[in-house]
Amino acid sequence: MNNKKSVSLSLAAVLILAFRPLASQPAVGDERALSRIEVLVGEIAPRLIDIRRDLHAHPELSGREFRTAALVADFLRGLGLEVRTGIGGTGVLGVLRGGKPGPTVGFRGDMDALPITEETGLPFASRMKDVHDGRETGVMHACGHDIHTTVLLGVAEVLSRLRQEVAGTVLFIAQPAEEEGDGALAMIQDGVFRDFKPQALFAFHVDDTLPAGRVSYVPGYAGANCDGFKLVIRSSGCHGANPHLCVDPIVVGAQVVVALQAMLSREIDVRRNAVITVGSFHAGSASNVIPREAVLSATVRSYGDDQRRLLREKIERLVEGLCRARGAEYDLNYHFGTIALYNDPALLEEILPSAAEALGGRDRLVLYLPDMGGEDFSYFAREAPGAMLGLGVVPEGSGGVALHSPTFVADEAAVPLGVKVMSAVILNYLARRAR
Repeated sequence: MNNKKSVSLSLAAVLILAFRPLASQPAVGDERALSRIEVLVGEIAPRLIDIRRDLHAHPELSGREFRTAALVADFLRGLGLEVRTGIGGTGVLGVLRGGKPGPTVGFRGDMDALPITEETGLPFASRMKDVHDGRETGVMHACGHDIHTTVLLGVAEVLSRLRQEVAGTVLFIAQPAEEEGDGALAMIQDGVFRDFKPQALFAFHVDDTLPAGRVSYVPGYAGANCDGFKLVIRSSGCHGANPHLCVDPIVVGAQVVVALQAMLSREIDVRRNAVITVGSFHAGSASNVIPREAVLSATVRSYGDDQRRLLREKIERLVEGLCRARGAEYDLNYHFGTIALYNDPALLEEILPSAAEALGGRDRLVLYLPDMGGEDFSYFAREAPGAMLGLGVVPEGSGGVALHSPTFVADEAAVPLGVKVMSAVILNYLARRAR
């Protein structure tokens, strides 16, 4: 997720209702467990980096993650896990049954890449190509999913080697098609949890605003509903010298764009975040001709189900009113997309002390404000309380990196760190709940 703004941890009590200071929360229950995790992570780190580089060099688009899914399934089978494949397309589920009784939790890693031609110059840079929207394109892990998948495998290995200390069951969920916004939902609909009832679900997303060694978190809504619409305004068309002879769809479209922003500022509660961006406006091909149609496409971002329904009603009313007033015919195709991501505040409060200790100090945890980006882990987080953490990946001295960019480069030091943090989080969460 992009465009985050950090908030000092000293302000957490102001922003998070009932969030107690981290120091007052129980830390890792068994210091020996963290030491063992550190040793295991150190042993497997070189192999994990090799896996990450292999995944980076062989990215696959959403729904086509065949090689990646096979690699994940083989790796998990090699650990002795029960493995199920083909869930929601190319999704993979690995089931680790611990040596002690306890609840079930899940950890998700997404596998798909983007239709972007890589320009990093890395020795393991992608040279893969595929067809997207009818055209050949490069394919690149420009959103860090190669790191997500690698961390998933690393945590699976660490916890499998600590199996006798695991109090419960851990589901390792390798998800396809996150970039399309529907991979998690497809896995759920295909029964990924049919035989399991997770008590909590966890995930990482690389954070392109933080250096490796830091982890970010957002309590409550952390990602937005990703909705939108396509509006076609129709006209009979006429000569630009005689505009009175037809409806000008460009003028009507421009009025819609301006009215949408006025509606947001005057009809939506300022305490309820919402964004409407008309990112595409196409009409005409000649300067002296009023065209027969104007086509507008927009993204609509909000938090919560009630807010997204309210925005749809207001947009439909606004478009109808303006077009009728100008005598324009129109077609409005409004769609609901990925639902907003909600990080359960109580779950975060419970796991952050473990994350802080694994990181080496609570100063390495960074509280962020909510973001308007989309993330389909949101569907998993409706199946059980969910928590997605941000894993810092900005290389030291780089001056910053940008997700979804052809030059995106991540610091590989984030891989073993992510494995260490999530292994501690899951192991200690299960231990507390099993008591």
